[in-house]
Amino acid sequence: MKVSILPDGIIVKYTDEMLTELKQTVPEADISCISGSAAGLTELADSEVIYGRLPHELLKELKNLKWLHLPSAGADNYTDLSLYANPSIILTKSSGTFGIPIAEHVIGMMIALGRNFPLYHNAQKEGVWNSDRTEAIDIYKSNVMVLGLGDLGTQVCKHLSGFCCNIIGFRRDASVPHEFASEVRPMSRLRESLPEADFVINCLPGTEETSKVLGRDEFSVMKKRAIVINVGRGTTIDTEALVDALNSGKIGGAGLDVTDPEPLPSGHPLWNATNVLITPHISSLSPLNDARRLSIFTDLLKRYLSGQPMYNTVDFSSGY
Repeated sequence: MKVSILPDGIIVKYTDEMLTELKQTVPEADISCISGSAAGLTELADSEVIYGRLPHELLKELKNLKWLHLPSAGADNYTDLSLYANPSIILTKSSGTFGIPIAEHVIGMMIALGRNFPLYHNAQKEGVWNSDRTEAIDIYKSNVMVLGLGDLGTQVCKHLSGFCCNIIGFRRDASVPHEFASEVRPMSRLRESLPEADFVINCLPGTEETSKVLGRDEFSVMKKRAIVINVGRGTTIDTEALVDALNSGKIGGAGLDVTDPEPLPSGHPLWNATNVLITPHISSLSPLNDARRLSIFTDLLKRYLSGQPMYNTVDFSSGY
């Protein structure tokens, strides 16, 4: 069985030692690495398994492809089944790679915005000793709402457990309790719950169902000091409504690692909104990501070869 790995040098990159270990761990697979720039129909035609991101026009030509594994935690742009030559294609993603660094990024934003670091950083750049006693928010024992309880949401809840927060998690099926959440509620109860929130942590994927789940109506019922943090997808928040909510003081601040549009263009009003902290979709960065990705792919490959149940599979109907 031919397995092709497409390192692009940016997201998928491995050392020779890591690849040697993979081949030794799964000796029954014929594993080869193909440069992302050189990957084409000739090189990939016989591949049953491919790890990497491919141009859509190539997917339709790969008739032997049975399983595509993505290096990302999301499956954006790959969830249309008509893209593939094989209607029984298995699509998996690298969930479990990024939860820890993203959770640390979230807590960093919570502290920065809760303690008004952007205000004091601006004063520092101007050489001004700003001793105004601006109201701060403690994470300790705060009410935190986490939207989405996949790997990202779970790691956020786990990392916050040491702060003694009251954590309310939201997902479609609220019938199953969550190890690190005080309570789990369905997404249908989000708006009625928001007045309780000190922090709203958005870990939702970008789908039609999650589009603009946080908009004007939601911001209007939140506490004036509430802080919204988005590490899911930019499309889950109504950007115009967020800018208005920040500038009018309807909410206290926002930490955004994702935006809509993305990249956020120069001159966009969100850049200069009140008390906003923006990072350019880098919350997942970690020196351990390559090893984590490879560990997940190795385990999935062993399962695939032995006929065991797969995980991290993408549901084409839901988009994640």
